[in-house]
Amino acid sequence: MTLEELNTICMQMISYAGEGRSIVYDAMSSLLGNNYEEADKKLCEAEKILGEAHRLQFEDLMVAQSRSEDIPFSLLLLHAMDITLVSTSEHDLLRAMVNAKLNKS
Repeated sequence: MTLEELNTICMQMISYAGEGRSIVYDAMSSLLGNNYEEADKKLCEAEKILGEAHRLQFEDLMVAQSRSEDIPFSLLLLHAMDITLVSTSEHDLLRAMVNAKLNKS
């Protein structure tokens, strides 16, 4: 994998993770406003978008590496993986809170 290919994947991951994170924060506003159904809808939307970031990480990076393809070291890669992890973690935490309010399992 070239550095240019890696950078393209990273920017896509960052874009999806950032968009998903923004929607998670919208969901948090809905939760704080006691609008649990709206928060639930926003979290469902965020999950789809964050799923794209995770798909890129898994399919384009981890599968390539499992095939012994070299992945160049890049600070952009670290940032892409970090923002994906943080955004997903924030989503999961807020999802647990919304589920508790909606009495979901």
